[in-house]
Amino acid sequence: MRRIIMMFMQFESMSRQIFNRGTVSLPTQTDLEGLADHVVESRWYREALNRFYSNNAYGFSEERMLRVLISIHTAANFFEVPYPTLFCLFFQESKFDFLADSATGAKGIGQLTSIGLREVQRLRSDSKMELKLQKTAFHLNRVYTDPQIQKWLEKLGFKINFAKIYPIPEKIEFTRLSSSFMREVGKELVKEGQSYGENTSLLWFLSKRLRRGDILSNRFAHMHKVFSQMLEEQYARSQASAYNIETNILLSTILFSHYYRYRWRNNKQVFNLAPEARVILATSAYNHGQTGMRRFLINLKQEFPMLDFQTLSSKRLRILFTNQRLSNAIKQSPRKIKEVSRHVLNIMDCAEKRPLTS
Repeated sequence: MRRIIMMFMQFESMSRQIFNRGTVSLPTQTDLEGLADHVVESRWYREALNRFYSNNAYGFSEERMLRVLISIHTAANFFEVPYPTLFCLFFQESKFDFLADSATGAKGIGQLTSIGLREVQRLRSDSKMELKLQKTAFHLNRVYTDPQIQKWLEKLGFKINFAKIYPIPEKIEFTRLSSSFMREVGKELVKEGQSYGENTSLLWFLSKRLRRGDILSNRFAHMHKVFSQMLEEQYARSQASAYNIETNILLSTILFSHYYRYRWRNNKQVFNLAPEARVILATSAYNHGQTGMRRFLINLKQEFPMLDFQTLSSKRLRILFTNQRLSNAIKQSPRKIKEVSRHVLNIMDCAEKRPLTS
């Protein structure tokens, strides 16, 4: 994992040097070292990655991880959103796992939902947005095939041939796994000496756990490798699939960018917010839509008539971002409200500068 961290830390300067393209962050946000620290200190790193690296049977793919990191960086640059927020959003959503599939049907790195995908399709109807999307995909292909990038990755110890990136298709498939696919997974497992591959019901159960982010025991380690390889070969390799790494990240970034630039208003009253406050609202709206966050701002203005939204800092907004205020705005169950709050605060903890300790 050390060389992946090194790649992550160095790619910003490589991108600026070769392509004259870098990312931006807000004054309140952490640097690359801070983002790396957050990942390394996470439970996911301790429990998941360490297990993956200690047992080759899990089939951890460094290629997929590099594709994720390069795609997030490229998307942040082209769509001009704060890189720490986008990085932390995807880490919180899926832990960078293209298999991720929530109970509500959200899929992939950015946990795209069918509702979110429809909104993305609406946004893509704007010719400027569509052009930006395709330019981003074109640049990704440049990065993947650039000789200097290849030489740099080889110096770090990677031997990877990235797949060619084509224009993002107009129609994106919300892939559903079939029984025939699961039987093929079982056959491949049996070939590798895993007798449980004959139990299709067990494979469905294990695949569900995998897609929810669980790490299977060593006994079922081969399921990780075989399932992810076959899902990529049969579905995620296509850029028309919501499971495709590059497609999912770029379309998810369109959605986040939309909410980051969203003009929050109540009739004729416009809430002019500082960027550090807008990223918080955008991360929440990304998951639950803008209606609840719009209501949150309206309620906040009624509660604090003299509140100056233009100078509202992320620190101050975090204090105001209570479960009770969210409950009044989003109208969901207490469990769902806690989930919304925890989700946003986790992203803030990842993206914001840490307080100095004496």
